[in-house]
Amino acid sequence: MRGIPHAFLDWLRSYTRLETEGLEHIPETGPVLVCPNHSGVLGWDAFAVQNEIIKFRKRIPRTMSHNFWHENETFRYLSNKMGFVPQDFKRAIRVLRRNNLLLIFPEAEAGNFKPSTQMYNLESFNPGFVSLAMMADAPIIPACVIGAEESHLNLGTLDWTEKFLGAKVPLPMNLIPLPVRWKLIFMEPVYLGKYGRRDAKNIKFLEEVAENVRMRIQLRINKELVKRGVFKFLPDD
Repeated sequence: MRGIPHAFLDWLRSYTRLETEGLEHIPETGPVLVCPNHSGVLGWDAFAVQNEIIKFRKRIPRTMSHNFWHENETFRYLSNKMGFVPQDFKRAIRVLRRNNLLLIFPEAEAGNFKPSTQMYNLESFNPGFVSLAMMADAPIIPACVIGAEESHLNLGTLDWTEKFLGAKVPLPMNLIPLPVRWKLIFMEPVYLGKYGRRDAKNIKFLEEVAENVRMRIQLRINKELVKRGVFKFLPDD
């Protein structure tokens, strides 16, 4: 976060009229994984979550980012300044075992770049974050980002760019975020300490836990959208 001026992040906070709930669920010390839904095309959701944790929990998050941002010296320098780490399991384990807070978006770019027609329909979670939490004995904090979906409207992605750039390119309809009210919700921790190293390598178990975390976030988002009047009904719990 050293690479992003705090004045800009505070302006973004004010511009989005950001409301935050559940920060007390984030431990003040020790390893922890914060896992929100990913949305908004341009990644402002990551900066918003980072800034709230820094301001109100006094912790410096490390954020797992697409390897595209670590492919050359310039990008690596900027990524390091912003607290980004590559998608590398061993590197992530080291970060957590040094008692750091690691921010991971388990949907990855599939959630961030999905078209606005799929707004708030969470993509499948990569189960790797569950194995990370177990190997590092870190609680998982499911988190909801609400508002970013409406801030940037997206037509979809150019998939063919992945061959040349190493990443898909989104097709946003606007680059300046629309003045939509945002809300961040940090939910109660998920502890996996009772499970062993064998479970951490059981892909079926990891997928079941990842889906459980995804559904917790999805259901809470749905309830918040009902309050906003975006949805007129709730799916069955």
